[in-house]
Amino acid sequence: MSIPCIAAAGVTIARARQSVVTPTAIPLVTGKFLTPEGAQTNVGSYPCNLALSPDGRFVAVTTLGARSRVSMLRTDTGDVAGKVDFEEPAPGRPGRREGAFYGLAFVGSTLYAARGSDDRVTPMAVGADGSLTRNASDLVTPSSLAGRKPNHVAGIAFSSDGKTMYSANNTIDPASPELQGSVSVTDVASGSVRATIATPGYPFAVAALTVGPNADKKVYVTSEQRGNLVLLDPTAARVAKTIPVGASPSSLLLNKAQDRLYVAVSGSDTIAVVDTSTDKIVRTILLRPADLRGIPSVTPQGMAFSTDERLLFVALSDLNAVGVVDADKGQVLGYIPTGWYPTAVAYAPNGKLFVANAKGIAARNPNDKPNPEIPGRSQYIQNIIEGTVSAIDFAGVRPNLAAKTEQVLKNNRTAIARKPEKFVNPGIEHVIYIIKENRTYDQVLSDLPVGNGDKSLLMFGREVTPNQHALAERFVLLDNFYCCAEVSGDGWNWSTQGMVTAYNSRNVVYGYTGKEQPYDYEGTNNGVPVDLMDVPDVSRTAGGYIWDRVGAKKLPYRNYGFFVDDFQLPRNNPEAGPEGNRNTPAKKALTGTTCRDFYGYDTSYADSEAWVKYNLPPAPKQMKTFGKFNDPARMTAWLREFNEYVRNKNLPRFMMVRLGRDHTAGTAAGQYSPRAMVADNDYAVGQLVEAISKSPYWKKTAIFVIEDDSQAGFDHVDAHRSIAFVISPFIRKGTVDSRFYNTDSMLRTMGLLMGTDPLNHYDAAATPFGIFTAASDNDTPYDAILPAKEIIGEINRSVAYRSADSERLLNPRREESEPDEELNDILWHAIKGVNTPKPPRRFGMAGFSAPDRD
Repeated sequence: MSIPCIAAAGVTIARARQSVVTPTAIPLVTGKFLTPEGAQTNVGSYPCNLALSPDGRFVAVTTLGARSRVSMLRTDTGDVAGKVDFEEPAPGRPGRREGAFYGLAFVGSTLYAARGSDDRVTPMAVGADGSLTRNASDLVTPSSLAGRKPNHVAGIAFSSDGKTMYSANNTIDPASPELQGSVSVTDVASGSVRATIATPGYPFAVAALTVGPNADKKVYVTSEQRGNLVLLDPTAARVAKTIPVGASPSSLLLNKAQDRLYVAVSGSDTIAVVDTSTDKIVRTILLRPADLRGIPSVTPQGMAFSTDERLLFVALSDLNAVGVVDADKGQVLGYIPTGWYPTAVAYAPNGKLFVANAKGIAARNPNDKPNPEIPGRSQYIQNIIEGTVSAIDFAGVRPNLAAKTEQVLKNNRTAIARKPEKFVNPGIEHVIYIIKENRTYDQVLSDLPVGNGDKSLLMFGREVTPNQHALAERFVLLDNFYCCAEVSGDGWNWSTQGMVTAYNSRNVVYGYTGKEQPYDYEGTNNGVPVDLMDVPDVSRTAGGYIWDRVGAKKLPYRNYGFFVDDFQLPRNNPEAGPEGNRNTPAKKALTGTTCRDFYGYDTSYADSEAWVKYNLPPAPKQMKTFGKFNDPARMTAWLREFNEYVRNKNLPRFMMVRLGRDHTAGTAAGQYSPRAMVADNDYAVGQLVEAISKSPYWKKTAIFVIEDDSQAGFDHVDAHRSIAFVISPFIRKGTVDSRFYNTDSMLRTMGLLMGTDPLNHYDAAATPFGIFTAASDNDTPYDAILPAKEIIGEINRSVAYRSADSERLLNPRREESEPDEELNDILWHAIKGVNTPKPPRRFGMAGFSAPDRD
């Protein structure tokens, strides 16, 4: 069976300005469609906030990604009038780049911009023409955290006279009694921090009353972690009150009279309206479309009023829309389609609505060739996604709001989420979910003649990945499959939750583009396993994880390597965990369901038993064994438990297996080579499939294999396109399915097979795999293919391409952030020898040398 790929018209992109030629019929990698309103201006990587100048002539936008800058746009034309780039080495942060972050605030003709982990706020003079001039000195908010970890300055606000600044430090102090965050109170003239106020964790946005009877007496801040609006008494420098508002509150907006404060509650899809005289919630506005009631859906963030304050505009990040709300009645009037992941809005006096689209308007972002318009790192996925600001003539849109609303609902497939297409389970009772690391389709499978591949980008073809090739050929080749995420930080959350929080989306981009940011995305927050301590996790979405859904159905499940780390409770840096707490699950729901002998992420430990089968000496820096049974590989632990389940006839309904060695350790000397690690990973998949296929459970099982992301490679269709495999006797031999599928398609399919509810509107509306047959005819047992000995045994030498850089940049026990863009270069040149007709030998193995390769 061959199912052709469907092509359609897309979006034309100009260098400085973007204009929509025709509504795109190609879905985003998330499965949604874009029909963005208004003219688009390119502004850099991940615009996250907007601020209207006091005279309304300009709107400031801050971008926090690879091309980090603050720009001023003219509200009459949308053109860039001025900008300040933040690309230099970060002060006091060796090896890091400076960058802008969320906070923006005008004080007269000065614009202040928060700098995140730089622990600085930069003042900039705004010229009459909108030009920006960076002041010589910054306001510095030195960290008081243990180990001098950054405060991570986010939201900022000022007193009525502009002499005092309140800045939210968007993190937690691991050493504090309640895992607290803080707000710094800074004297602007001297630059000295007068007070630091402990707050609930991860404070984000700040609003200060500057008019009325409570002027300079009340400051409000959102706690993304604890779900509170926090009232501060700035005079006494203390928390006066905490107001529960819902999950993951983000932005704040005061009306002109400042008697009402609007809180965007991102995780609850609501706006909480607070009376600032009583500090009580007087109204809660639900922003979800009717089709999505009861399903986490829209993620409200930035807000703005119309000039007369009768309308409230809300950036709905996961709806790719702006919600238009009747502010008096608290009713949603409709939705305006935007670009991808809107984060902020501003309304100018001339009637133009400005929208920051964090990921722009391009449906596809191929990275097979360097983008000449992007200086440096011009193929890395986090760099090539161009953020935009939309300038929308609201007067022209308002009469057509009903039609625009209908378009938004179609773009988001809300009708399908409400009433999905029928799916028939052919008899599958057991689901095995394997997550691997970071490969694109073209890197691995572009040598298959039947798929849509560019073989010039092939790096780990059939000789390195014989099992994945054989499984794609025997069961189903998916050559139009996309990871919803860009990198591991959001990839592990998309792969287990089907979406990400606003915190995750924002901070992953920030941390993966040269700035300092803790890896808060697999159960830890600033190094602390918060769930084990009854503290909310800032990266947990409202819908939770796939294991939560499985557990809610009381189905038995088993975890092998998901969300495990080394901890010393109650808290510390996980790097220093004692031996007794190694490989500990970071989630309560995984405690007791996790195999502690199956080692989590560490590229120095083998996925498969291939090196043992060849009786090869271990690499000098290889972990030879792990666990109480001294297992030589992860699959040894898995096979032991599987064989026991077979004997006892009690195989869990759901198994999660982490096989991440295809990430590789680059060319670090003494480690196995990239080809060897990918081949080892390939054989591990083969071993697992072989064991299932030769067991009594074969005709009741489906195996799903995914990469958490595809950041470490290039692809001619899209940087998100990846390899994925579905293996079951209920799949016709030789199936080629070129229909669009993505991460949520996989989650949705597994959920349907297990009878679990959707996690959110992404997987509720996702298209499940349409590949299963009624009969289990493809049931011949599978024999794993052992890759060649010379590949399995390749060991990096010190003379390998950028070996020292690999050693310096890549920690084998940690999913990486910025180093992954370096890893792309390392892998490409080490394996393919680009621009070198015949590159020198790069790998060697004890007993023989690897051949030269072009």
